[in-house]
Amino acid sequence: MRIIEKLYKGETPLYPIETICDPQKALFIDIETTGLKKETTSLYMIGCGHYTAEGFMTLLLFGESCDDEPDLLLRFKNLLAGFTTLLHFNGNKFDIPYLQYKADIYGISDLFHSMEQVDIYRLCAPLRYLLFPDSMRQKAIESFLNISRDDMYNGGELIDVYKEYTITNDPGALELLVTHNREDVLGMHRMLPILYYLDLKDAPLCYKSSRINIYKDLNGEECKEMIFDYTTSVYFPKSFSAKTETMYVRASADTGNISIRLAVYTGEMRFYFENYRDYCYIPSEDRVIPRSMASSLPKGQYCKATRENCFQKVTGEFLKQPCDIFTPVLRTSYKDRKKYFRIPEEFEKEAAEQFGRKLINIFFTMKRR
Repeated sequence: MRIIEKLYKGETPLYPIETICDPQKALFIDIETTGLKKETTSLYMIGCGHYTAEGFMTLLLFGESCDDEPDLLLRFKNLLAGFTTLLHFNGNKFDIPYLQYKADIYGISDLFHSMEQVDIYRLCAPLRYLLFPDSMRQKAIESFLNISRDDMYNGGELIDVYKEYTITNDPGALELLVTHNREDVLGMHRMLPILYYLDLKDAPLCYKSSRINIYKDLNGEECKEMIFDYTTSVYFPKSFSAKTETMYVRASADTGNISIRLAVYTGEMRFYFENYRDYCYIPSEDRVIPRSMASSLPKGQYCKATRENCFQKVTGEFLKQPCDIFTPVLRTSYKDRKKYFRIPEEFEKEAAEQFGRKLINIFFTMKRR
């Protein structure tokens, strides 16, 4: 086996990693194998990275052949003795179980004894639908943050390259293998600023203004939207935009401004009375009146109100809301679970800020778009 080191001078943590662990005791790891099934494949590289006084050091333990597995694991265990926390990307699912399985086979006990583990992928999971609707692979996050790579391959594509290297010892093949693993390790360090976006989940928003915007859709139809403008003190490494079927959000890294656009619904909504037993329904007029007033009408003109028909019609322009922030809460029908409110002449600042906060947090709770 061989050990391949490279120091990236001056590279320090780009995120307050001390909120997660002791930076000086943190070891980033990433492994390379000849396949995903640990029972029938081999471990051929363990990439490591850690902070030093001079910068970020990458240290790769590379197996010249599959016979180097036990040596790789022993060297790795010795290296772990100097650290207290492991950082990896989706390592809970693959890297850690794979390494533990191989260590058990070779009788290497307590490989990760008393070590804390931080899975960067799991930390980023709440950002899935805010920033990464298509993919949350490591390279996708790096691309979002404009982190460049020389490596153009994935681990699966390099399996045959490694098998070729074990036969030919081709320096070109070795360079491809080393570059890929080293940049996976280096990338984990460089992508830590993605965690800043998690601060948006609980950060307060400051409401600035709102306005109606009229535009034409792709079919040339005139549409209305409401634009809410907020500011936040949260640091964004990069501007971003996100959307659902009914909402579009854009955040500026330069100004801290957040703009939320919502479709405006024009027409008629209904406010449903909870105390429907206190009302009577007039079918000919499709409306309800208090029971005390119904006694003055002929009995055939009214009947007892029900949950479904005990409502008051409201016309105007409306917005959908995720919870009961603005009252009265309106719906299109009794069975409609969506909630709306009529757009006021002016938004009260505290309510508008609560509204924006709830809208942003929708992305942190979404199961899918």
